[in-house]
Amino acid sequence: MSSKIAITLLKPILPYIPLLPTPVLSLFPSLVLHIASHPQPSSTNFISASTTHPLHAPLIFTLISIPIIYALGLISGNVSWVDRLWPFYTPFCSGLLVAWLFMNQEGSVYGHNLPRVALMFGLQILWSIRLLSHALKRDFYNLKSEDYRYTAFRALVPRPIFSLVHIFVIAIAQPLLLFSLSLPVYAIMSLPPSELANTSSFGINFKTISKYLPKKYSHSAPPLTVILNIADLIITIIALGCLYMEFKTDKTMYEFQNNKHSLIKSLPSNKLIQPNKQLKINKNLPQPSAYPLKYHPGFPTKGIFKWSRHANFASEQIFWLTQALFVIAGSQSSGVTRRSWGDGCVWAPCFALSILFCSSTFLTEWITSRKFPAYKSYKRLVGQFLPQETFWVWLIGTLFGTRQKNLEKVYGPVGPELEVEKSQ
Repeated sequence: MSSKIAITLLKPILPYIPLLPTPVLSLFPSLVLHIASHPQPSSTNFISASTTHPLHAPLIFTLISIPIIYALGLISGNVSWVDRLWPFYTPFCSGLLVAWLFMNQEGSVYGHNLPRVALMFGLQILWSIRLLSHALKRDFYNLKSEDYRYTAFRALVPRPIFSLVHIFVIAIAQPLLLFSLSLPVYAIMSLPPSELANTSSFGINFKTISKYLPKKYSHSAPPLTVILNIADLIITIIALGCLYMEFKTDKTMYEFQNNKHSLIKSLPSNKLIQPNKQLKINKNLPQPSAYPLKYHPGFPTKGIFKWSRHANFASEQIFWLTQALFVIAGSQSSGVTRRSWGDGCVWAPCFALSILFCSSTFLTEWITSRKFPAYKSYKRLVGQFLPQETFWVWLIGTLFGTRQKNLEKVYGPVGPELEVEKSQ
């Protein structure tokens, strides 16, 4: 009876199963074959087995991590477990791909791609170090702490809705997204020499670096095959610029908030600015937050924050876009589109990340607007991510005559009695 029900449920999706990517279709048979045939199966000899696809190990890691992340969230009542994995997840998946290149005999034919793979992986490691250092500073690894956006969202929606978000958006979608961000590394590492771009006279050829590679990689490409070109240098500079911008923006925000809260603790309540509390009273939702005059209007508005409300988020999205650009820089256009998964393997991960950032930023700004009402005026002065957005809001505000009013709310004086306090 149960088998008939299962067949009935599976029948509509059976025609679509062959459309799944080859690594997904071959994962289970390859794993079963390895366990059944190897006298001492292990993760190491599975990666080195001739039947193992490069993406098998990252896929297994992701399939194992999903139920663990979900179970930890249920047990602890804290759903931020996947956030703690963010600095490590994608570099670890990419590291498994690099491990396949070195441990699997089939990887010897891709030795010409090692320099570009090492460049992409190295940038991911720098990204991981930056994010981890910021996470440690913000006390993200305190097991009792939870991302404030999850806490606010839990209060906003019915419990069943939050449970669905927990399992599908947090426990399933985010690990899959973090795994997919390693796909550009796979796309570039598996390119044959015939599909590498050869359009730059400033490139480095395989002959130059083959003598520094292990012997098994020394004949993976003709000596004059271009393995790195000027586009790789340009993309690397952009990626490093993104990492610096993330570091600088996060550092500025952290210092602003840390100094603001330290000053709040040292001042009596009558010396703090109390934002207008014309909000619907709901103790479960974020409430207006008091702040010292020195930190008016309660959030940073100067420096980079005068051009972008979330320069760190913009830089994060562009950084992962550069990983896709490495594939474009390193391959002929036909080499990208003709391969398994095609453009989706290259572009889908970074655009999926952008969708996640757009949705989380919407929630972040809603919370900030409730805490600091002037934030609504700030949004009409400064673009969300990129400086060109700021130009458009400037143009709209100027044409409709609303810009000056918003400038006064964000940058103008708070009141005469508080101006006296400021001078003291």
